[in-house]
Amino acid sequence: MGAVIAALAAGCAVVAAFLSGDAARTDRPDPEVAMVAAALVLAALLAFGKSRWVRISALVVAAGATGWASYCLSTDLGSGTPGNSTGVLTVAAVISVAATGLTVRGDRARPLRWWLALPLVVVLAAGTVAAAMTVPSLAVRSVTTAAVVAPALADRVKGTPWKWTSPTEVRDVVAAGAGVAVAGPDGDITALDGPTGAVRWTYARPGAHLRALVATPDLHLLLAVYGGDGRDHLTVLDAFTGVPLQETLIDEVRGANLLAPTATVLPSSVYLGNDNFRVDALDLRTGSRRWTWTAPEGCVSPFALPASGRDVVLAPLLCPDRLSVLGLDERTGTPRWEHRLPVTRPSDEKADFYLHSSPDGETVSLALRYPGLATGNGTDVVLAAATGAIVSTMDPRAPKQITLGPVAVSERDENGKTTASTVDGGIAVDLAACPVRLAHSTTPTAYLRLCALSGGRLVAHRQELDGSPASTLPIDWPPGTPYTGFARPSLIPAPGALVAARGGAPVIGYPAR
Repeated sequence: MGAVIAALAAGCAVVAAFLSGDAARTDRPDPEVAMVAAALVLAALLAFGKSRWVRISALVVAAGATGWASYCLSTDLGSGTPGNSTGVLTVAAVISVAATGLTVRGDRARPLRWWLALPLVVVLAAGTVAAAMTVPSLAVRSVTTAAVVAPALADRVKGTPWKWTSPTEVRDVVAAGAGVAVAGPDGDITALDGPTGAVRWTYARPGAHLRALVATPDLHLLLAVYGGDGRDHLTVLDAFTGVPLQETLIDEVRGANLLAPTATVLPSSVYLGNDNFRVDALDLRTGSRRWTWTAPEGCVSPFALPASGRDVVLAPLLCPDRLSVLGLDERTGTPRWEHRLPVTRPSDEKADFYLHSSPDGETVSLALRYPGLATGNGTDVVLAAATGAIVSTMDPRAPKQITLGPVAVSERDENGKTTASTVDGGIAVDLAACPVRLAHSTTPTAYLRLCALSGGRLVAHRQELDGSPASTLPIDWPPGTPYTGFARPSLIPAPGALVAARGGAPVIGYPAR
């Protein structure tokens, strides 16, 4: 009877090799899990041997496999992104040890009765189901909250700020939900209330590397991407409550600037060969592929992701007679509009598409380059994302930085230094007011800059778009050189507050009036 149970355990171990390893083990079957399963199969075969020493060998093999499986499970939990494969494997290994031990006992006493072995069968079945369902959640530390109505994005603010100090370190800050979400160094995310700075919810995967934290254009959802072994783990959170809505594996992501979600889907590109890409759309709430788009016959879609509008995915298109950018409907993938430039002579040279979208996804900027274009008109434009209508044209020598916010800024550089800057409407930026700019953004009524002044003082400088006097807000950070990389300085108009953040310093929020 013990040998039969060992065989059942070995069968569970083989099944475990084909279960999900999540981002910790993206191969299926995973080689390491498969080797442990093979060892348990060997232990089961030896358990049927007539010689006592053969059955002792089965026990030794099963014990070694159990130690190996436990190490795999511990490693997966420590990565922060475990699947259920090693949990099921460990349960099977433990039962295999017990079963092979019973076969050894049965050799020196009377044969084992079936009712003594029955509990092992029950434990094997229950433990396998429990491990498959619970192990992935063991890596998560989460505190959720109730939903609230989102405050409006901050524009004019009060002079009295709130301050929040991270218990670890600030790696990144994004506007989302009812305020901002702050990423830490250990896979942790903390949501702060915009008007008060209070902690609303937390989500963490201790040990995991948070590659990217991105909000959808409507700020309702938060995409957290955790690094894995060749593929990454995507968790989609409700930005107001912190409740995980769905989790899935995606292709490896190297940073937030490689993600471009709409309010509903996350687009990705798949290489088809010959400089042609397919666009796939992952539904953010269900994790299923919602639609796929490919270029029509005779055309190609060169790589240009990521860039999306609020409810459209941008797709480049190169045909013998035209160079285009399509706005694909986020729900169906069908073209809603097309910005088309005529091509008079097809060229072997590569077409370049520079696509950017504003944080709210309402406008997108296109800068298109191709030697075969019939004219230079329409190559640099800002479009309304919903309709494709031209909002304004851009000077190719001074591209508009519409990713700053709702108001576009144009800058001219010479030798890496900004020599002139204007805000939409022809308003000149006062460059002397901010000798060292660390970050900048726009609101509907102002151009905001995080500035380092003489003596090391840091301020948020506000230049009004209606020509009224400028103002500054002091940033109470410890003196020292601002961090770079993940913890770069940022100035974020968020729901309920204007938020300043930087690595190694408190997050400071100025509540909206």
